[in-house]
Amino acid sequence: MPGETSTGSLTKALPSIILEARIIKENEGVWQRTCDVRKQKAGTGLSWLEFALNQLSAQDITETTRNENFQQLSGTLMTVTPAMTQIAIKITDRTYRRIADVVEAKMGALAGNAMARKKDEDYLDLFSGFSTGASPGTGNPISAGHISAAKNRITSNITEPSTAEVYSVLHGYQIKDLQDEIVAGVGTYTVQAGLTEDFYKRGFGGTVAGSNVYEDGNITVDSVPDANGATHSREGVVAIIGMALKHETRRDPSFGGGADEVFLTDEYAFAEKQSGTTQVWAYLHKSDATAPTS
Repeated sequence: MPGETSTGSLTKALPSIILEARIIKENEGVWQRTCDVRKQKAGTGLSWLEFALNQLSAQDITETTRNENFQQLSGTLMTVTPAMTQIAIKITDRTYRRIADVVEAKMGALAGNAMARKKDEDYLDLFSGFSTGASPGTGNPISAGHISAAKNRITSNITEPSTAEVYSVLHGYQIKDLQDEIVAGVGTYTVQAGLTEDFYKRGFGGTVAGSNVYEDGNITVDSVPDANGATHSREGVVAIIGMALKHETRRDPSFGGGADEVFLTDEYAFAEKQSGTTQVWAYLHKSDATAPTS
Protein backbone atom coordinates (compact mmCIF):
# COMPACT_ATOMS: atom_id res chain seq x y z
CA MET A 1 0.00 0.00 0.00
CA PRO A 2 1.55 3.36 -1.00
CA GLY A 3 1.77 6.28 1.43
CA GLU A 4 3.56 7.48 4.56
CA THR A 5 3.48 5.52 7.82
CA SER A 6 2.39 7.22 11.07
CA THR A 7 1.03 6.06 14.41
CA GLY A 8 -2.44 6.34 12.95
CA SER A 9 -1.53 3.64 10.44
CA LEU A 10 -0.49 1.18 13.17
CA THR A 11 -3.05 1.93 15.87
CA LYS A 12 -3.76 -1.74 16.56
CA ALA A 13 -0.06 -2.47 16.97
CA LEU A 14 0.52 0.15 19.64
CA PRO A 15 0.51 -1.27 23.21
CA SER A 16 -1.24 0.58 26.05
CA ILE A 17 1.12 0.86 29.00
CA ILE A 18 0.06 2.24 32.39
CA LEU A 19 3.02 4.42 33.32
CA GLU A 20 1.66 5.81 36.59
CA ALA A 21 -1.10 5.07 39.08
CA ARG A 22 -2.58 6.91 42.01
CA ILE A 23 -4.99 6.27 44.87
CA ILE A 24 -8.11 8.44 45.04
CA LYS A 25 -7.41 10.94 47.81
CA GLU A 26 -9.37 10.68 51.05
CA ASN A 27 -9.88 12.85 54.09
CA GLU A 28 -7.55 11.81 56.88
CA GLY A 29 -10.07 12.15 59.70
CA VAL A 30 -9.42 13.76 63.06
CA TRP A 31 -10.72 11.40 65.76
CA GLN A 32 -7.26 10.41 67.00
CA ARG A 33 -6.53 14.08 67.77
CA THR A 34 -9.88 14.95 69.33
CA CYS A 35 -10.99 11.87 71.33
CA ASP A 36 -10.01 10.33 74.64
CA VAL A 37 -8.41 7.20 73.18
CA ARG A 38 -8.35 4.16 75.50
CA LYS A 39 -6.98 0.71 74.65
CA GLN A 40 -8.87 -2.17 76.18
CA LYS A 41 -6.50 -4.72 77.68
CA ALA A 42 -6.74 -8.43 76.92
CA GLY A 43 -8.49 -10.49 79.56
CA THR A 44 -10.84 -7.69 80.65
CA GLY A 45 -14.09 -8.98 79.17
CA LEU A 46 -16.20 -7.73 76.29
CA SER A 47 -16.82 -4.18 77.55
CA TRP A 48 -14.75 -1.24 78.73
CA LEU A 49 -16.09 0.06 82.05
CA GLU A 50 -15.61 3.39 83.79
CA PHE A 51 -17.13 4.27 87.16
CA ALA A 52 -17.68 8.00 87.85
CA LEU A 53 -18.01 8.92 91.52
CA ASN A 54 -20.58 11.60 92.28
CA GLN A 55 -19.67 14.77 94.15
CA LEU A 56 -19.99 15.05 97.91
CA SER A 57 -21.13 18.11 99.85
CA ALA A 58 -19.38 19.71 102.81
CA GLN A 59 -21.09 21.90 105.44
CA ASP A 60 -20.18 24.48 108.05
CA ILE A 61 -19.90 23.35 111.67
CA THR A 62 -18.98 24.84 115.03
CA GLU A 63 -17.05 23.24 117.87
CA THR A 64 -20.34 22.12 119.47
CA THR A 65 -21.86 20.65 116.30
CA ARG A 66 -22.59 16.94 116.19
CA ASN A 67 -22.51 16.30 112.48
CA GLU A 68 -24.59 13.29 111.49
CA ASN A 69 -25.31 14.52 107.97
CA PHE A 70 -23.42 11.63 106.39
CA GLN A 71 -22.61 11.85 102.70
CA GLN A 72 -23.31 8.73 100.70
CA LEU A 73 -20.78 7.54 98.13
CA SER A 74 -22.46 6.84 94.79
CA GLY A 75 -21.76 7.04 91.10
CA THR A 76 -22.61 5.96 87.58
CA LEU A 77 -21.14 3.19 85.46
CA MET A 78 -20.29 3.81 81.81
CA THR A 79 -20.17 0.71 79.62
CA VAL A 80 -18.76 0.71 76.08
CA THR A 81 -18.58 -2.50 74.05
CA PRO A 82 -16.26 -2.41 71.03
CA ALA A 83 -17.58 -3.98 67.83
CA MET A 84 -15.62 -5.54 64.99
CA THR A 85 -15.39 -4.31 61.42
CA GLN A 86 -13.64 -6.01 58.52
CA ILE A 87 -12.76 -5.69 54.86
CA ALA A 88 -12.02 -8.70 52.61
CA ILE A 89 -10.35 -8.64 49.19
CA LYS A 90 -9.84 -11.57 46.81
CA ILE A 91 -7.38 -11.25 43.92
CA THR A 92 -6.55 -14.00 41.42
CA ASP A 93 -3.01 -14.87 40.44
CA ARG A 94 -3.93 -14.11 36.83
CA THR A 95 -4.81 -10.57 37.87
CA TYR A 96 -1.39 -10.15 39.46
CA ARG A 97 0.28 -11.43 36.31
CA ARG A 98 -1.60 -9.08 34.02
CA ILE A 99 -2.00 -5.74 35.77
CA ALA A 100 0.63 -3.03 35.56
CA ASP A 101 3.24 -3.07 38.30
CA VAL A 102 2.52 0.57 39.17
CA VAL A 103 -1.12 -0.33 39.83
CA GLU A 104 -0.26 -3.36 41.96
CA ALA A 105 2.08 -1.22 44.06
CA LYS A 106 -0.81 1.05 45.07
CA MET A 107 -3.26 -1.70 46.00
CA GLY A 108 -1.89 -2.38 49.46
CA ALA A 109 -2.92 0.98 50.92
CA LEU A 110 -6.53 0.89 49.69
CA ALA A 111 -7.89 -1.46 52.36
CA GLY A 112 -6.14 0.46 55.14
CA ASN A 113 -7.63 3.72 53.87
CA ALA A 114 -11.11 2.18 53.86
CA MET A 115 -10.77 1.02 57.46
CA ALA A 116 -9.49 4.42 58.58
CA ARG A 117 -12.39 6.18 56.85
CA LYS A 118 -14.90 3.81 58.48
CA LYS A 119 -13.53 4.70 61.93
CA ASP A 120 -13.78 8.42 61.29
CA GLU A 121 -17.33 8.10 59.91
CA ASP A 122 -18.41 6.18 63.02
CA TYR A 123 -16.96 8.96 65.18
CA LEU A 124 -18.79 11.63 63.17
CA ASP A 125 -22.08 9.69 63.45
CA LEU A 126 -22.07 10.51 67.18
CA PHE A 127 -22.54 14.21 66.48
CA SER A 128 -26.25 13.97 65.67
CA GLY A 129 -26.88 12.72 69.20
CA PHE A 130 -25.08 15.57 70.96
CA SER A 131 -26.93 18.32 72.80
CA THR A 132 -28.28 20.99 70.43
CA GLY A 133 -27.70 23.92 72.80
CA ALA A 134 -25.17 25.51 70.44
CA SER A 135 -26.62 24.63 67.05
CA PRO A 136 -27.63 27.40 64.64
CA GLY A 137 -30.06 24.96 63.00
CA THR A 138 -31.06 23.96 59.50
CA GLY A 139 -30.20 26.46 56.80
CA ASN A 140 -28.41 28.87 59.14
CA PRO A 141 -24.70 29.61 58.87
CA ILE A 142 -22.52 28.82 61.85
CA SER A 143 -20.77 31.72 63.57
CA ALA A 144 -18.02 32.18 66.10
CA GLY A 145 -20.71 32.78 68.71
CA HIS A 146 -22.02 29.23 68.42
CA ILE A 147 -18.56 27.78 69.00
CA SER A 148 -17.91 30.21 71.85
CA ALA A 149 -21.22 29.25 73.48
CA ALA A 150 -20.45 25.55 73.25
CA LYS A 151 -16.91 25.96 74.55
CA ASN A 152 -17.99 27.93 77.59
CA ARG A 153 -20.84 25.53 78.36
CA ILE A 154 -18.28 22.73 78.32
CA THR A 155 -15.73 24.42 80.59
CA SER A 156 -18.02 26.36 82.95
CA ASN A 157 -21.18 24.32 83.44
CA ILE A 158 -22.17 23.68 87.08
CA THR A 159 -22.77 19.95 86.56
CA GLU A 160 -19.15 19.05 85.82
CA PRO A 161 -16.79 21.42 84.01
CA SER A 162 -14.34 19.84 81.63
CA THR A 163 -10.65 20.62 82.10
CA ALA A 164 -9.56 18.92 78.87
CA GLU A 165 -8.82 20.54 75.52
CA VAL A 166 -11.87 21.55 73.48
CA TYR A 167 -12.23 20.88 69.74
CA SER A 168 -14.62 21.99 67.02
CA VAL A 169 -14.89 19.54 64.12
CA LEU A 170 -16.57 21.07 61.08
CA HIS A 171 -17.04 20.50 57.38
CA GLY A 172 -15.02 22.85 55.17
CA TYR A 173 -18.21 24.56 53.96
CA GLN A 174 -19.10 25.38 57.57
CA ILE A 175 -15.60 26.76 58.17
CA LYS A 176 -16.06 28.99 55.11
CA ASP A 177 -19.00 30.65 56.92
CA LEU A 178 -16.70 31.40 59.87
CA GLN A 179 -14.18 32.99 57.57
CA ASP A 180 -16.87 35.06 55.84
CA GLU A 181 -17.99 36.35 59.23
CA ILE A 182 -14.50 37.63 60.02
CA VAL A 183 -13.75 39.20 56.62
CA ALA A 184 -17.23 40.64 56.03
CA GLY A 185 -15.88 44.17 56.21
CA VAL A 186 -13.29 43.76 53.46
CA GLY A 187 -14.08 46.30 50.73
CA THR A 188 -16.17 48.38 53.13
CA TYR A 189 -13.54 49.64 55.52
CA THR A 190 -9.75 49.59 55.86
CA VAL A 191 -8.46 46.21 56.99
CA GLN A 192 -5.96 46.64 59.79
CA ALA A 193 -3.17 44.17 60.45
CA GLY A 194 -4.37 41.32 62.67
CA LEU A 195 -6.97 38.58 62.65
CA THR A 196 -9.02 39.82 59.69
CA GLU A 197 -5.94 40.38 57.54
CA ASP A 198 -4.62 36.89 58.37
CA PHE A 199 -7.95 35.28 57.46
CA TYR A 200 -8.12 37.21 54.21
CA LYS A 201 -4.65 36.08 53.19
CA ARG A 202 -4.53 32.50 54.43
CA GLY A 203 -8.10 31.40 55.19
CA PHE A 204 -9.39 30.18 58.51
CA GLY A 205 -7.11 28.29 60.88
CA GLY A 206 -6.44 27.94 64.57
CA THR A 207 -8.91 28.45 67.39
CA VAL A 208 -12.21 30.15 68.17
CA ALA A 209 -12.81 31.15 71.79
CA GLY A 210 -10.27 28.59 72.93
CA SER A 211 -11.67 25.72 70.85
CA ASN A 212 -9.27 24.17 68.33
CA VAL A 213 -11.01 23.99 64.95
CA TYR A 214 -10.45 21.01 62.62
CA GLU A 215 -11.78 20.47 59.12
CA ASP A 216 -13.15 17.01 58.37
CA GLY A 217 -14.40 16.41 54.86
CA ASN A 218 -15.89 13.04 55.87
CA ILE A 219 -18.79 14.93 57.49
CA THR A 220 -21.88 14.24 55.38
CA VAL A 221 -23.61 17.15 53.65
CA ASP A 222 -27.31 16.34 53.24
CA SER A 223 -29.71 17.46 50.52
CA VAL A 224 -30.82 20.67 52.32
CA PRO A 225 -27.72 21.23 52.32
CA ASP A 226 -26.77 21.02 56.02
CA ALA A 227 -23.90 19.38 57.87
CA ASN A 228 -23.46 18.15 61.44
CA GLY A 229 -20.33 19.58 63.02
CA ALA A 230 -19.66 19.58 66.74
CA THR A 231 -17.72 21.12 69.59
CA HIS A 232 -16.63 18.76 72.36
CA SER A 233 -13.85 18.36 74.87
CA ARG A 234 -11.34 15.54 74.51
CA GLU A 235 -12.96 13.74 77.45
CA GLY A 236 -16.39 14.28 75.91
CA VAL A 237 -15.88 11.46 73.40
CA VAL A 238 -14.09 8.24 74.29
CA ALA A 239 -12.63 5.96 71.63
CA ILE A 240 -12.23 2.40 72.89
CA ILE A 241 -9.73 0.33 70.90
CA GLY A 242 -10.48 -3.36 71.40
CA MET A 243 -7.45 -4.60 69.48
CA ALA A 244 -4.79 -3.46 67.05
CA LEU A 245 -5.63 -3.61 63.35
CA LYS A 246 -5.14 -7.25 62.28
CA HIS A 247 -3.92 -8.27 58.81
CA GLU A 248 -4.36 -11.86 57.58
CA THR A 249 -4.04 -13.65 54.23
CA ARG A 250 -5.33 -17.00 52.93
CA ARG A 251 -4.77 -18.96 49.74
CA ASP A 252 -7.62 -20.37 47.65
CA PRO A 253 -6.06 -22.52 44.90
CA SER A 254 -9.50 -23.72 43.76
CA PHE A 255 -10.69 -20.28 42.63
CA GLY A 256 -9.75 -18.94 39.20
CA GLY A 257 -6.50 -20.86 39.00
CA GLY A 258 -5.44 -19.62 42.42
CA ALA A 259 -6.16 -16.50 44.42
CA ASP A 260 -5.05 -14.57 47.50
CA GLU A 261 -7.62 -13.55 50.10
CA VAL A 262 -6.70 -10.56 52.24
CA PHE A 263 -8.56 -9.66 55.45
CA LEU A 264 -8.23 -6.56 57.62
CA THR A 265 -10.06 -6.69 60.96
CA ASP A 266 -10.47 -4.00 63.61
CA GLU A 267 -12.40 -3.68 66.88
CA TYR A 268 -13.40 -0.33 68.36
CA ALA A 269 -16.24 1.85 69.60
CA PHE A 270 -16.92 5.56 70.02
CA ALA A 271 -19.15 6.86 72.79
CA GLU A 272 -20.15 10.18 74.29
CA LYS A 273 -18.94 10.44 77.87
CA GLN A 274 -21.59 12.10 80.01
CA SER A 275 -21.56 13.50 83.52
CA GLY A 276 -23.98 11.07 85.10
CA THR A 277 -26.94 11.21 82.71
CA THR A 278 -26.29 14.80 81.65
CA GLN A 279 -24.76 15.92 78.35
CA VAL A 280 -22.37 18.73 79.21
CA TRP A 281 -19.20 18.12 77.18
CA ALA A 282 -20.44 17.83 73.57
CA TYR A 283 -22.62 20.11 71.43
CA LEU A 284 -23.99 19.74 67.93
CA HIS A 285 -23.46 22.41 65.26
CA LYS A 286 -26.09 21.61 62.62
CA SER A 287 -25.76 24.40 60.11
CA ASP A 288 -25.85 25.39 56.48
CA ALA A 289 -23.25 23.70 54.30
CA THR A 290 -23.86 25.22 50.88
CA ALA A 291 -20.91 24.79 48.52
CA PRO A 292 -19.06 28.15 48.43
CA THR A 293 -19.16 30.13 45.21
CA SER A 294 -17.64 33.43 46.31
